[in-house]
Amino acid sequence: NKWIYPIDEKYPERKYQLEISHSCIMKNTLVSLPTGLGKTLIAAVVMYNYYRWFPSGKIVFCAPTRPLVTQQIEACHNIMGIPAADTAE
Repeated sequence: NKWIYPIDEKYPERKYQLEISHSCIMKNTLVSLPTGLGKTLIAAVVMYNYYRWFPSGKIVFCAPTRPLVTQQIEACHNIMGIPAADTAE
């Protein structure tokens, strides 16, 4: 299946994010980047594509704090358009 990556004025294409997203979608990948370089966007891209490909499946995102989980839910909704009704904390 073809995968989707958001490119617009708010989220300009950054080659490293595109390449890491592709790697994460194609195989198990551990992403380690400094703060502010797009781990949240990359995770949202990966989750959105699996959400599209497996609509009856479940995606589990674990984070050490509740605010980080909330941040990821908001990114999935705001960046990739995953409906808030399809998420849970």
